[in-house]
Amino acid sequence: MTIGSIQTIHSLKLIVGSLVLAAAFLLKTFYSQADSEDLIWIIGPTAFLTEIFSNLSFIHEPGFGWVDVQHNVVIAPVCAGVNFLIISFCMSSFQLMWRGASLKETITLIIIAGLGAYVLTITANTIRIMLSVALFQPDIYSDWLTPDMLHRVSGTVVYYLFLCFYSCLISCSFRNKKSARQELDSSLSKQFVLFAPLFWYLLFSLGVPFANNAFQTNPEMFVTHALSVCIVTSLLTLIFIKGQYLLIRLRTVRNYGRTKT
Repeated sequence: MTIGSIQTIHSLKLIVGSLVLAAAFLLKTFYSQADSEDLIWIIGPTAFLTEIFSNLSFIHEPGFGWVDVQHNVVIAPVCAGVNFLIISFCMSSFQLMWRGASLKETITLIIIAGLGAYVLTITANTIRIMLSVALFQPDIYSDWLTPDMLHRVSGTVVYYLFLCFYSCLISCSFRNKKSARQELDSSLSKQFVLFAPLFWYLLFSLGVPFANNAFQTNPEMFVTHALSVCIVTSLLTLIFIKGQYLLIRLRTVRNYGRTKT
């Protein structure tokens, strides 16, 4: 492959990347103005899946959302998970985009990324809703541990964990087979995969709201949200990095022991 063809491929992928960001912007704009009827394509499956794995039973109330009157639970547009869909779509698209050897293959991977992000969002949102309902029941709240704080932290944990596992799944699916020693030697370079979820999550959870004057509108709420998101995502990222390193070390020691015997 000549240098010119390589540059052409990179240019095409940059164009595709720009289209991915444009699609994310359009979806974000649509979501900011959407009601429950506009979001039936994501709230409906989420409510259905939640009913299967819990004792909740939702009824669609036009203009309001999906409501379980008995348990006082509402899946409103703000709980649709569209922001997470945008994050997971952008992250997976940029991870998969550079795997394609041609424009056709790249576009195919982008479509797969979109479908995967959609399924991931519905699954993560279902677990987040079930966890929020479970955490609302116990009498564990105080002046500092408020329902809003626990709801925010638990949502961040669920969404970010799903995003990290999704990123690792994509990376492992395209990873070439290497020896454990080679994996250990390149472990630092591979750890950037775990920073991809952190980058995209912080970009859309903090960067975009900040650009939309969320800090100027309500500084106290934005700072509280930013601190909780940064602390939770940073801790989980460190845990994933440490876990990956220990796993590679374990495989190295095991293979070394087999070689000696």
